[in-house]
Amino acid sequence: MVKSMLKWFFLICILALAEERIAAQLFKSPSDRQKQKLPDSLFIRKYDTLLHVQSWISSNQMEYRLKYTKDFQLILAPNEISNLSLGFSYRFLELGFSFTPKFLNGNDVSTKGRSEKFSFGFGFSMHQFHLSFDITSVKGFYLKNSEAFGRTIPDSPNFIFPNLRVGYFSTLLQYNMNPRFSMAALAGGTQAQARSAWTIAPTFQFATFRFSTDVDTSGVQTEQTYSTDLNLIVPVIGTVVLSPKFALSFGCGPSLGVDFFKAVAVNTDGKLIVTNGTKVSTGFTLQTALGYNSKRFYTGLESRYRIYGHKFQDLERLDKQYSYFQIYFGWRLRPPGFANRSLNWVNKVSPVKFD
Repeated sequence: MVKSMLKWFFLICILALAEERIAAQLFKSPSDRQKQKLPDSLFIRKYDTLLHVQSWISSNQMEYRLKYTKDFQLILAPNEISNLSLGFSYRFLELGFSFTPKFLNGNDVSTKGRSEKFSFGFGFSMHQFHLSFDITSVKGFYLKNSEAFGRTIPDSPNFIFPNLRVGYFSTLLQYNMNPRFSMAALAGGTQAQARSAWTIAPTFQFATFRFSTDVDTSGVQTEQTYSTDLNLIVPVIGTVVLSPKFALSFGCGPSLGVDFFKAVAVNTDGKLIVTNGTKVSTGFTLQTALGYNSKRFYTGLESRYRIYGHKFQDLERLDKQYSYFQIYFGWRLRPPGFANRSLNWVNKVSPVKFD
């Protein structure tokens, strides 16, 4: 009797669940049913079979915040730097370089000093993976919070460090978890987001920094500090398609990693001083983008901000802060035959298939 009642009970439960599922499908709106049936290809328009020539003007800023205590810190930054860049992309290959022309950098060097910057970058796209490399060198910094130390000279209100140089090499490996979301559409024209979508994009960063100066400071003649960062950044990024040609994007997420650092100095007695250590680093990143895409022409705005840091020697915290805003525009052209043959050969001999 009890077994029979249990069988009827489970049968009624199964029928009730089935009836609820059928009813949910019947009363679901046609748009919802259609959305489920849409293939991934309808979410992204791909233009990677065309050669993209892109130029962009960007305003870059970096800061290094050395926090000794809660109320005492040094903020080192270069003078505002605007870059003019040129890039090419075709299929899975990206190549770009930038420089700092004088007509874009008419800043008053008497108050913040003269800063120079050079950068070179390239990258590869492999299905839902994107691998990029960046080499950058910046020379000439000033103390951004000089007023906190009584620097009030009208002609030179800031402490200037013209020989302080920062060079770094950075590698980013990013994975897009949603094949319906286009990472390439955020700041370029090889793809365009056709329908609204969002994704989680885990990014692994390997970066090496070298800080060097030949100015005497506190009895030290030469100083070099090396820093190696290993970070995992996990941003959540979404794109809202406003019209067939306009799309708006926003993303943010935390970062967690570890930093290996070593400082090498020679004091006035010629004695070599070496200190090193390993610390956990934390931070976060933000990004926004607005893009326009037509058949042959594309343009857009993009901004990014990232800050991360860790304890460093006697410092309570060393923060590395980067931000930039760029305006880009580009054209899609018919690729030359040799470019297609060359990439076909690379894809054929490579153990990893890029296309």
